[in-house]
Amino acid sequence: MKNTHFNSIILIGFIIFISHSIFAQSADEMIFMQKMKLPNGESKAKTALIIAKSFIGQPYKAATLEGNPKEQLVCNLRDFDCSTFVESVTAMTLTKYSKKPTYENFNTQLKNLRYRNGEVKGYASRLHYFREWMIQSEENKIGQDITNLIGGIINKKEINFMTKHRELYPTLKDEVAFGEVKNGQKHLNEYDFYFIPKGKVEKTESQIQDGDIIAITSTVEGLDFNHEGFAIQKNGRIYLLHASYDQKKIMISQEPLADYLNKIKKHSGISVFRLL
Repeated sequence: MKNTHFNSIILIGFIIFISHSIFAQSADEMIFMQKMKLPNGESKAKTALIIAKSFIGQPYKAATLEGNPKEQLVCNLRDFDCSTFVESVTAMTLTKYSKKPTYENFNTQLKNLRYRNGEVKGYASRLHYFREWMIQSEENKIGQDITNLIGGIINKKEINFMTKHRELYPTLKDEVAFGEVKNGQKHLNEYDFYFIPKGKVEKTESQIQDGDIIAITSTVEGLDFNHEGFAIQKNGRIYLLHASYDQKKIMISQEPLADYLNKIKKHSGISVFRLL
């Protein structure tokens, strides 16, 4: 009888321990663990697409990285804007192919993608322009900007939207942060910037693959891109899997990418980045 009572106490204690362990994990860590169980595709790009598709229906939320009194790494796998969606999926893909597919490693991958040289050193250390995100990722051999290889042309524009519209960014009231962002823009403008004009995107679709990252170039002065997502093939056409601002969720565009671009005036074309 005593042994039975003792065993019951041990069992209850074990259940409590397990329960506490489960609840100690954040919601984001639990989502991450689920995604790590998804199968790999034939390439990193196709694996990224598998992960991206698993988020379809999740809500859109703007400015998920803002509002902290001090710049810090934010991991949010519950709701996304277009750039955090692409970034989070890419970081999970890299983690799946790493020797340590852990949540801690995922956070490291995310930091390496989001921040200049992978170091969180204030607001200006974050890669606010997706163009710089692509450049750093290419330099780190994470992927390749293939735009010029598939018919892209030089986009002759200076990237300076943030400093030209300082009033839109509360943190840029600080002179140090403003100066650092300005220096980052200067460095960014030293690189060639290729894009495929939206009138030529349909002819280029055959060279775009599932899981390629599609960055939509902007007609807005000083701005590199308006939007990002993943290429997905349907019925012989390329569509966009993205965090939609209009529909407020992760979804596949209702029309092919070329048609999606044509209906929005501020979209000028695309750049294409392929994971390696």
